[in-house]
Amino acid sequence: MGLGFYIIISIPTTLIFVHLIANYWNYYDIGINAAANSWSLIFFVAPIMFILFTSSGYIMSRFFRRGSMKQTASLGMGILGIIITFIVGFIVISGEFSDYPSPVPRNFLDFLRYYFRLAPKRIIGFITSLNSI
Repeated sequence: MGLGFYIIISIPTTLIFVHLIANYWNYYDIGINAAANSWSLIFFVAPIMFILFTSSGYIMSRFFRRGSMKQTASLGMGILGIIITFIVGFIVISGEFSDYPSPVPRNFLDFLRYYFRLAPKRIIGFITSLNSI
């Protein structure tokens, strides 16, 4: 597949990535406020991740096509490149701001339950300590 295919695939992948990061920041109350977080996601993170998704898929596909792989296997390797970039990008972006305004507890399963609407948002910090009094 050509570069156009990976551009088309990268658009929904970037949208899912931005949605995941926005929910992660919302769940752990990371950042200054929702407007600043959205602005940074739309104007900085999304374009960079779009370029990374497109280039990683295309490069992986072209790299493995040079060998004896068929086009289907080459396509699979391109999609694998996008998936690896998605996972690494999420780890890097989510860990970058994880100590502002307060340290984030490292229980990723709680966030996934919230993201897939299986559990409500857990409030961390000062408000929780007031409720226990």
